[in-house]
Formats: sequence, C-alpha cells, structure tokens
Amino acid sequence: MKKHAKTSVLKRILAIVIAAAVAVSILTVPEAEVSAATGKVKSVAVTNLPAKQLTLKKGKTFTLKSKVTVTGKASKKVTYKTSNKKIATVNAKGKITAKKKGTAKIYVISKADKKKKCTVTVTVGTPVTKVKLNKIKSTMTIGKKQTLKATVTPKKASSKAVVWKSSNKKVATVTSKGVVKAKKAGTATITATAKDGSGKKATCKVTVKKASAAKPADPTPAAPDYAIKSMKVLGVESIEITFSKAVVLTKADFEIFAKQYSYGTYKKPYQVVQAETSDHITYILHINDEDEFQKNTYIKVAVKTSGVYKECIYRDKTVNIQKTRYYAIKVNGALESYNDDLTYGTGYRTYSIDKLPVGMDYYILNDMIDESIVFTGSPTEAGETQSLLTCEDELGNKYQTTIIWMIYDENQLYSRSTTCQYFSRENGVYHKPYSVYGGSGQYTYELAGGDYELFQTTISTSGYMRVSFENVDAGEYQIQVKITDKNNPALYTVATITYTIIDGAHISAIVRDANGDPIRRGNYSLHGYSDDPSQKLNSTSGSIQDGTMSYTIIPGNYNITFYNASHTAKYTFYNQKCPVNSGDEPMTFDVTLPVYPVTIVPDPEKSTATSFGYWVDVNGANAYGYESGDTLYLPNGTYYIKTEDGKSYARFTVNGKSLTVNAYDRQ
Repeated sequence: MKKHAKTSVLKRILAIVIAAAVAVSILTVPEAEVSAATGKVKSVAVTNLPAKQLTLKKGKTFTLKSKVTVTGKASKKVTYKTSNKKIATVNAKGKITAKKKGTAKIYVISKADKKKKCTVTVTVGTPVTKVKLNKIKSTMTIGKKQTLKATVTPKKASSKAVVWKSSNKKVATVTSKGVVKAKKAGTATITATAKDGSGKKATCKVTVKKASAAKPADPTPAAPDYAIKSMKVLGVESIEITFSKAVVLTKADFEIFAKQYSYGTYKKPYQVVQAETSDHITYILHINDEDEFQKNTYIKVAVKTSGVYKECIYRDKTVNIQKTRYYAIKVNGALESYNDDLTYGTGYRTYSIDKLPVGMDYYILNDMIDESIVFTGSPTEAGETQSLLTCEDELGNKYQTTIIWMIYDENQLYSRSTTCQYFSRENGVYHKPYSVYGGSGQYTYELAGGDYELFQTTISTSGYMRVSFENVDAGEYQIQVKITDKNNPALYTVATITYTIIDGAHISAIVRDANGDPIRRGNYSLHGYSDDPSQKLNSTSGSIQDGTMSYTIIPGNYNITFYNASHTAKYTFYNQKCPVNSGDEPMTFDVTLPVYPVTIVPDPEKSTATSFGYWVDVNGANAYGYESGDTLYLPNGTYYIKTEDGKSYARFTVNGKSLTVNAYDRQ
C-alpha cells in the first residue's frame, strides 16, 4: 500500500509538470505564428505609367494599376488619396478624373503599412498626342555611340519629356538622354515613350555589327576637295559662308579670327556658338552674343580639320545721317557749355557750319582722342536761327546736324516739341513732350488743335498731357498746344507735337527645364539690328516668370536670348524676323534650357533655417548669383553655394536629373 501511494504522488507531480510545459507552449507559440502570418510590405508601385507622372485633359479619366510587394501574408490592398480635389479626384478603385487646369498629387497607400506609398504627379493640361524620332532604323558598330532625338506633338504639351528603353540591353543600351551605345552584334529596339502617361511612343530599330578591319593610314593626308566660295558678314554676330560642294560640319569644326590691319596677324578669336545649314553648302555661323565683329576689320573663317579658309573686310556702308538739335539761349547769355560731339565716321574728317546767330562763333577742339565743336560768344539779337553742321569722313559717310537756335528775351516766346513714337492700341502716357522759353517764365496751356480728341487728350495747368492710344490705328498724328504768357496774354506760341503710332511685333515664349517643365524664373534679352544705321530697333531685357514672357517690339530683325536666372545656361534664336502681328496671335517661342530643378530643404539636424534668401557662389564663380528661395534651376556641374547673408550653405552635383539637397548652418 505504501509503495502504491508513493507511486500515485509521483504520477501527480509528473502530470503537473507536463501541464505546465503545455501551458507555456500554448502561450509562446502563437506569437511566432502571428508574425509569420502577417509579414511586411516592401514597396508600392504603379505599373501602367512609364514614370510617376500623368497629364490629362480637363474632364478625362485614367485608372491606376498598383502593385504591392510583400513578404509573408501581408495585405496587398491599397487606398487612394488626392492632394487637391479641385484639380483631380480619385476613387477607391484608382480612377482619376481631371477637374481643372493645375497640378495635384495622387497617393497610392498600403493599407497594411501607411508609410509605404507611391506618389503620382497629375497635371491637368495638354497631353502628348504623338512622339517622333529622328531615325526609325540605324546601323552601328560595336563600341560606337549615337544620340536619338525625340520630338513630341503638340508643341504646347504640358510635358515634353520622354522615357527611353532598350529591348535588348546586351546588344544596345540607351541613357535617359537618348544616347545609344552598341554593345555586341545583334538587333535591339529603342523605344521613346511620352513621360506624361499618354501612352504615345516611337521606336528605332538598331542593328549592331562588328567593326571592319581598319585600313592602314595614308602616309600623307589627302588634300580637301572643297573650298569656301564666298563669305559675307550678316551683322555684328553672324557670318554666312558658302562651300563649293556639300560638306557636313558642326560648329566645333569652324574657327573665326579678326585683325585690324592688312599687314597684321590674326590675334582676335571668336567663339562659334551655333552653325545653321539646310543643305551643308551654305552655313550661317553665330558668335557668342557677348562679343561682336568690329566694322572695318579683317575677318577670317577657317575649317580646323582641312585648313580651308577665306578672308573678307567687314566694311561700313556709306551713309548720310541727318538729325536735329535745339539750343535755347537768352539774349546775351553765356555759351561756355554749348558744344557738339564730332566723333562721327572713320578716319580723318572735314567739318563745316553755316549761319550762326549774331554775336556767336565756333572752333574745333581736338584733344587727341575726341573732336568736338565749341560755340563761343553771346547772342545779341532775339529770334530763331538755323545752322547746318556737316561732317564727312574719308570713306564718304556724311553726318549732318541741323541746329535750331532759339534766342529769346521777355518779348519773345519759343516752344520746342519732340516727335513721339508709341504702339497702337496701348493704354497711353502722361507726359509733357515740349518745352517753352522766354517771356515772363509763367505760362498757361490749352489744347489748340490737331488730333487731341481722337487721343482723348486732357492737359493740366502745368502743361502735362494725358494721351490714350487705345482707339488709334498706325499712322502719324499731331496735337497742338497753345502756350500763353501769364503776364502778357498777347504773347503766345503754339507747340506742335507729332505722334508716330506703329503696329508692334508681339512676341511671347514658354521656357522649360530639361525635364520639359516651365522654369520658375529667368531672363530674356532682345537685340535689334539693321544695316541701316539710322534705323533704331529695341535692345532690351526683361524677366521670365513661371516659365513665360511677352513683349511688344518695333518690327525688324532680332537676336533673342533666353537665360536661367543665374545666367549659367542660355539659348539664342538668331536673326529672327519679327513682323507686325496681333497681340492675340504673337510670335511664340518654345525654349528648353539644359537645366534641372534643384530643391533645397533645411537639414533637420544641421539647419535652423525656415526659409532661404538669395543664393551666391561661395568662391564668387558666378557674378549673377543663383536666384533666391528653395528651388534653383542649374545645368550639370558641381556647386558650393551660400545665402547672401551667410547663414545657410549647400554642396551638391547636378548630373542630368532633378535633385533635392540639404542646406546646413555655417559651422
């Protein structure tokens, strides 16, 4: 009995131990099972777009297809969210609807892990309707490179960027810039797909062959079988040359030099920035717009590789320029400061002047650098006198100035009017385009005749006129203003103001970065030129805001240059003929600059900045600076910049794509 009781106790103890072990296993095992069953979300992606962007017309729809990569049994379900319902909406199935023009972000978010998401930028605007490549097939040898160029339609597409892809990377690869490299013999299809999600694409079939055995070099290079038949300087920045036969050349093949004397050597080099040709026989070469050809110098154009060259003299055309000047002087007034610059023309010059006011004389002042005519004496009689000053240089150019002397006293009243030029349909001006001399010096003003009613003109007590051109067509008009001496109503004069109203050439532009998106800020310059020295055209500059600019100019020929804000990248349209046009249908330019957006954000650990001012180069490399704010548009290169106040710094390298960089406080 004792032995049996002892055994029963042992059995009970063993049962308790086993039960405890089972309980522990029940408590611990499920945790591992839950972890294995749940898994993790690795990534969220959109599979039916070539890039994370989409352009839709207003009212159009597009349904996103998403892919969630997970480990274990994590959920692959997603939700969709828009950053701006006024621009674009998205439903639970990923269907996007374009509402109105603008940009919104669509977020594809994992339900299992909200930190995992994919962001698609949606632009409601103009999608691409066609993509075209400059080649549809090409043959290459192993190791060689070529660049394919893609053109999208329409020109005003919201995004002009494309995505490049090779069907066989072992045969040929392609970069994001369309540069194809032949790797091994075979065929590959290069595809350029519109980045805006429109689905438009174009292809080029590339056949790669093995390189043929190189021929042994000739002991002496063959003489060129072509020559430059003619050359002509088209303007201060352009030269036209014509070859005896077609020769395929680029801007890098040309060099241009200048010298002043026939017996001198060519010391002045010019940088060729553009070479235009349609037939490879006639080329128009453009030099850097910060330089220009000087009149009456010798110009030489050469082809570097062949030694072929030609020379010419850039001569002035013979001209006869006339102008008018007014001098108002009181009787017996001093004349020490009255003189006229005579630095006209080329070489030695002769001068003559006739019929000066009584009591006046002149002499020619030559200070070894400049010449001028100095008037001496004092006029002794009131009245108006006209003098003709003639200067003729050794090339036969003639410069004539008609000088109108208005000699006044308290009994004489004279007015001098200016000729004003404005564009038709402009709002108008508030100005006083005339002067009055003599009498008591106190006057009253009234509109006396001419076209003042057409111009809706009013005049103030001080003689200032408010003139409108809103209802005025191109032509020449006049307004007369009667000016009366306040102290002597019988003493008055009439000023006749001539208004030349012209139809303008309206131009506009959209300026994009290398991604095809409008740049935030930039600049433009217009340089008008003419072979006629008496014709004055606009030379002006202005700002580009949100990728656009517009301006009205005098019709004529212009070089038009567009810059990024830091002037580190530019593009020039040379010899543009800008005709009269309507402001509703301007001459439009679509420009892509080789710059990329650089977004600068404060480093969360190294910066206390909340905003940024104007950025400059730390080493002073760029005189223009790099604009202000948190986004800069810059070409490829390495940059070390700081804010103008020296509080924030940033280092980065631009290498063919947009980037975000951290700014840090000065250490």
